[in-house]
Amino acid sequence: MSTADPKPAFGSGIDAGVIHSVYARTGRVHIPGILTAKSAQRALQSLEKELPWKLHFNTADKVYDLDPAQYKALPDDGREALNKAIHTRAARDFQYLFENFPVSDSLQVAQFKKFYVMRIYDFLNSPAFLKFARQITGVKEISLVDAQATRYQPGHFLTCHDDKVSDKQRVAAYVLNLSPEWRADWGGILHFIDDDGHIAEGYVPSFNALNIFSVPQKHAVSCVSPFAPSARLSISGWFRVS
Repeated sequence: MSTADPKPAFGSGIDAGVIHSVYARTGRVHIPGILTAKSAQRALQSLEKELPWKLHFNTADKVYDLDPAQYKALPDDGREALNKAIHTRAARDFQYLFENFPVSDSLQVAQFKKFYVMRIYDFLNSPAFLKFARQITGVKEISLVDAQATRYQPGHFLTCHDDKVSDKQRVAAYVLNLSPEWRADWGGILHFIDDDGHIAEGYVPSFNALNIFSVPQKHAVSCVSPFAPSARLSISGWFRVS
């Protein structure tokens, strides 16, 4: 990060009143052009060039974060067994597999403060953005936004869940999409699941678009295709009350 970096700011034409009307009707909304073009491009560069990604996955009661070197150091049969266990669980239970960088949890680490993604985090917690979050959701008590950066490589996914965690006080989830020129054929679609198990709606991770959806709400991220030419990149988290 340098003094020449653009200051994160809203893109032009963001109408909170119109956006709120869509959110109030459906509980979710897709907002293109949320950031200025320069700040979105710099955020993409941060995710592509700066972050020390870790492989992020869960088991029944634990969360794991593996350095790339740790994963590569596994013997072939060890990687195969790990992938098989993840896929077996994904068939029936809540499971995820992707790479992440925990923005909120990294704020006090000196070496990470220079990353531009931290500037995006500051913007998400600025008075202007918090006002925007309250306007969109209608919840005046929203006081903070947490964040993680995510990178979905081919084969990565997030199975159906609703984001409800009793002690987290989540009002709504958000995804700031930073994948350039993404196509629906490549997977990585944010699917919303209705009570009959059908896909009610799906959002392609369009570059510089912000998705917001109420919590709880069933959703999933479809598996990124093996022929996707690049990774699905985003910054995501929740609007919360303290």
